[in-house]
Amino acid sequence: KERLDRSMVCECEAVTAGEVRYAVDELDVNNLVDLRRRTRVGMGTCQAELCACRAAGLMNRFEVATPRQSTTQLSAFMEERWRGIEPIAWGEAIREAEFTSWMYGSVLGLNDVKPLETQAQQGTDSNEF
Repeated sequence: KERLDRSMVCECEAVTAGEVRYAVDELDVNNLVDLRRRTRVGMGTCQAELCACRAAGLMNRFEVATPRQSTTQLSAFMEERWRGIEPIAWGEAIREAEFTSWMYGSVLGLNDVKPLETQAQQGTDSNEF
């Protein structure tokens, strides 16, 4: 537990797993958006490129989200981050943003994850892994 708590989740904002654990246990954080608000995970120069998957994994590990919920939250979280980057990115930044979008969307399969609202309207959790 102690070793995990010292591990870095977000290098840009120097957020450790211990800080994520504290946010979950003491501040009632139960999703990635609230975690961002409380710890600044995903707000650094990489805009969650490096830390979003780690944070989503910890939300599951700390038992505040199922694997499926973590993946759905990760998809929504990254979509929000990209929405802020895309209009202002150019040159190398747009190339990096497109690569990140491809990594999360295609390689990790987030393009196929349906938003929670869509799942609720359908009455089922249709994301399958």
